[in-house]
Amino acid sequence: MLDFYNKITDYLFGKNDTRFYYLSLIYENNRWTIHGLWPQNDKSDYPQFCKKVNFDPTVLDPIKSDLEKYWLSDRGKDDTFWEHEWKKHGSCYFENINELEYFQTTLNLFHKVTDMNIIENYKKNDKALIPFDLKLNLIKD
Repeated sequence: MLDFYNKITDYLFGKNDTRFYYLSLIYENNRWTIHGLWPQNDKSDYPQFCKKVNFDPTVLDPIKSDLEKYWLSDRGKDDTFWEHEWKKHGSCYFENINELEYFQTTLNLFHKVTDMNIIENYKKNDKALIPFDLKLNLIKD
């Protein structure tokens, strides 16, 4: 199935597909937390609010404790911030995923870069943008 997806992607977008994802992190209160997972058309252009999606915070109940620990709002209530990220960025994810999958994927990537101890390699002041390809493999510079 993955080979089929890769062939279709190559056919539709060509081998020069510049799309990828940024895992955006913020350093606050002496630790790194998630800001979002952003689909990118290229390094300087990103889609936003691509399709109408609903936000239901109860869908996130299975992972809510992790979200409350690792994906904190830097501007008001966590639920409001999560809704913003889902509608602005999650609606543009390059594959068809649901709300829970978007947040779980982001948490998984955060744990991956934390376990790999590589966040410092991507930091600029109190922020870090860590690039992942369309298959969610780390893009190494």
